[in-house]
Amino acid sequence: MRRSHKFSFVLMLFGAIALTAGSAAAQTVTVGALPQGSMSYTIAAAVAKIIGDHSGFDTRAIGVGGTNIYFPQVDQGQLTMCTAVVPEAVFAVNGTGSYEGRKHPNLRVLARILEFQGGFMVRKDSDIHSLADFKGKPFPTGYTSQKIINYFIRGAFASEGLSYDDVKGVPVPNFVRGTDELVAGKVVGSFLTPGSGIVQKANASIGIRFISLKADPKTLKKLQDIAPGAYFAAVQPAKQMPYITEPVNVLAYDYLILVGAGVSDDIAYKSAKALHQNKAALVAAHGVFRGFDPKLIAKQGLGVEYHPGAMKYYKEAGLR
Repeated sequence: MRRSHKFSFVLMLFGAIALTAGSAAAQTVTVGALPQGSMSYTIAAAVAKIIGDHSGFDTRAIGVGGTNIYFPQVDQGQLTMCTAVVPEAVFAVNGTGSYEGRKHPNLRVLARILEFQGGFMVRKDSDIHSLADFKGKPFPTGYTSQKIINYFIRGAFASEGLSYDDVKGVPVPNFVRGTDELVAGKVVGSFLTPGSGIVQKANASIGIRFISLKADPKTLKKLQDIAPGAYFAAVQPAKQMPYITEPVNVLAYDYLILVGAGVSDDIAYKSAKALHQNKAALVAAHGVFRGFDPKLIAKQGLGVEYHPGAMKYYKEAGLR
């Protein structure tokens, strides 16, 4: 009887050791983002879930504030990865633009996830039909809590020969306030994403339309001189966007998941594979991923290097 108890104890001991070893082997993957409630956090949470479900890593999204907080943490290895838009990632890596003098050389691309868009919105009955028509009129500027928006607007303005000096600047903290000012009649336009809930609300309140940008190679170069990686995209009429009745050219930019250069090739490889192979699961996590094109997950020409572990997977998958 004593021998049986002793044997059972040894089995339990070995089992506990095995569990401890397994727990220690489980690697933690953190995805930095803006605070909960933001689209950044929503995307990070979905990415963390899919990577965790399909890689065996212990994953979680962490809302830590703005990119000025989580870019340095990824660069220094305190966070595994984070969300980003291309222009801001380029600025951070090179220490230019909104990151002037603050280089983060260890940021790498894990995956290109989505295309986001931004356009110039005016009242439906406005006499403004081009960016040039904003000259001398009140327009939102500053964007103190969304500084990257300044680069999108300045880039679009420059593409058509304008600058912030050509408008009567009305300081706002973000694009939501800018649109509130448009609805209130304090500004004549606003920069926002076609199809967003804020646009739908503004349209229901005052009736709006979008101005089509002049998209050609010459204007694109001027845009990218200020907002690197941004480009033009055409938004087609759609039932859910009654304020767009004909194709409209807007500004577009890629949304990324960045990873630290010091992250292991194994984590980057398995994370890239999980995202590439599981669009349905991403869409189930949030509808925004309906716009995710797995064929573009390794898109070239972003201005930031890919992590070698992710690149290894993309080459095996025939994407590079």
